Amino acid sequence: MLVAVGAVVLLGAASAVWLWPRGGDDAPAKVVANDYSGRPSVCLAADDSAASAGTVQHTWTVLQQAGRDSGVNVQQLVVPAGDAAAAAPYLSGLVAQRCTLVVTAGASFDGALPVVAGGAPQVRFIAVDPPTGTDLKGAAALTLDQLSDGLGRSVRDLAARR
Repeated sequence: MLVAVGAVVLLGAASAVWLWPRGGDDAPAKVVANDYSGRPSVCLAADDSAASAGTVQHTWTVLQQAGRDSGVNVQQLVVPAGDAAAAAPYLSGLVAQRCTLVVTAGASFDGALPVVAGGAPQVRFIAVDPPTGTDLKGAAALTLDQLSDGLGRSVRDLAARR
């Protein structure tokens, strides 16, 4: 009986090794985000802090309306980013996704702008209500009072350039 059990275990192990998928040249397919619409994209990047929640919601509402009115794609990325170092990779990801205009809300994303904007001259950046003294090299700023008109105009301008 012990010999029979040993033979079954040995046969099972040999089958598993023989049937186990091999890595070889079968590399996984590269995943690429493509937008086949040909329309410009506006991307909102914001932190999820309570301090910026109102600004983020208002900005997103303006972007959605401007996108509907002009046929521009809009998307949002709201993540827990406590400082500029944590926010920079997310901004870089939006640049890699080929966002035409990146809008930031929240101190951490506003702080990451100089590093990311400097390496992406093909992308426009707008910071919404950045803290006083924030270095916005490579980006424009809009106050909350300017948001509806200024951001709406920027989105419409993107649509007009198509």
